[in-house]
Amino acid sequence: MASAHIDAATRAELRQLWDRAFGDRFSDHDADHAYGGVHVLVRAGDRLVGHASAVPRRIRFGAQPWRTVAYVEAVATDPDRQGEGIGRRSMETLQAEIATRWPVAMLSTGRATAFYEALGWERWRGRSFTETSSGVVPDGEHGGLMVLRRELSVVPDLSVDVTCEDRPGDAW
Repeated sequence: MASAHIDAATRAELRQLWDRAFGDRFSDHDADHAYGGVHVLVRAGDRLVGHASAVPRRIRFGAQPWRTVAYVEAVATDPDRQGEGIGRRSMETLQAEIATRWPVAMLSTGRATAFYEALGWERWRGRSFTETSSGVVPDGEHGGLMVLRRELSVVPDLSVDVTCEDRPGDAW
């Protein structure tokens, strides 16, 4: 589902899900970052229990020109429903959508690296940077960045530097 088709009531439900799943680690900026692309919503009856979204972001891999890729945001499963495969199904559905739109996807994770690796994601081995109004600065995100390559020729080397454009809140 496209962000433009998510009504106010569903947006409120999403925020409640994110608050349950992430607590105070999920800011208003994080919520804003989840919109502008495509979403997978998982319901159990009338309750929203899972979500994943991908938004277009401009990323530069090494010395290549800037490229628009899918950037995965706000992957969440209701804590009461974790372990039931909801997150896996959400991501498998989202990855199928990504494959129709973008040759590469990226995300930043702290604790769920093994979850994403099981879905075909690879750890980024290069350094990460953010292009700010003051120039390109190292940002220290490289340890949690992951990539899903649908077209290997787009990013043949996972050890080059990767740069994202700055945005409010977390750059990655």
